[in-house]
Amino acid sequence: MWQAVVSTQSTGTDELQTFLSKFGLLHHKIEDKLEVLSEESDKKSSLGTMQQLLQQLQLLLNESVASLPAYDLRRSQDVVTSLHEKIAKAQQTCLPKKKFAFKNKKHITTTPVTEQVNQTTHHSKFSKYTAAVTYENRSNETFDLPKSEIYKQDVLLRNLSHCHVRLETVMGSLHCTNCTNCTFSIGPISGSIFLENCDYSVYHVTCQQARIHTTHHAVFHIHVTSKAIIEDCTKLRFGQRSVFYEGYEKDRAEAGLSDTNNWNDVDDFNWLNKEKSPNWEIFL
Repeated sequence: MWQAVVSTQSTGTDELQTFLSKFGLLHHKIEDKLEVLSEESDKKSSLGTMQQLLQQLQLLLNESVASLPAYDLRRSQDVVTSLHEKIAKAQQTCLPKKKFAFKNKKHITTTPVTEQVNQTTHHSKFSKYTAAVTYENRSNETFDLPKSEIYKQDVLLRNLSHCHVRLETVMGSLHCTNCTNCTFSIGPISGSIFLENCDYSVYHVTCQQARIHTTHHAVFHIHVTSKAIIEDCTKLRFGQRSVFYEGYEKDRAEAGLSDTNNWNDVDDFNWLNKEKSPNWEIFL
């Protein structure tokens, strides 16, 4: 049975208590639906309802980011991330997994089998993660992910090399694993972007939070309403997002992301000193 989402250590203001009450109620509803999903006759409809509740939960959190104490913010973000993963896993279990073909504007070559094997043998924090939509094992290609397939979905990109990828719509979350020497143009993500082993890549991204693991020599043109968190990373560069696509502002509003941009506020879990971490830098 689910447990209370946030046990706050901060002083109980009316605003905070209102947030915790609403957040806890939505969390309760989602967890309850997950518990009885196996007994539902219309699992697709139930999963759709859970996705809608999760979007409401994410919007509530996005609207409250600026006023929440750090402890409550971190706990709430962890809950939303966990629910994204639980619903994605439930969808993979209860519904047939979708297979997609790429519609490439440019196709030079596919990834050799030996390279794919090497990529997947790297240490992977998210190696067992499954998403509603998965694209993987591509090399030297330029492609757009269909908006109809990724809209408000949890998306997983895995084992991409020397690709230029556009995901220009609202998404729930985005996981990138073993994506090297790539460039990404990413629409607003109402939740988090998770990266690991994504060396020498460039990201134009808007999100509520960024979590970056075991990544080196990457560049982020970023709009993040909470902050970026890095771990086991070196040579990362952060600047403000300046490249947009038509309809971007409408998508950002739909994702519930504010004008607040903490692009230069990065937490390095491997650096506990008061001085700034040497593992990242900003550019203007």
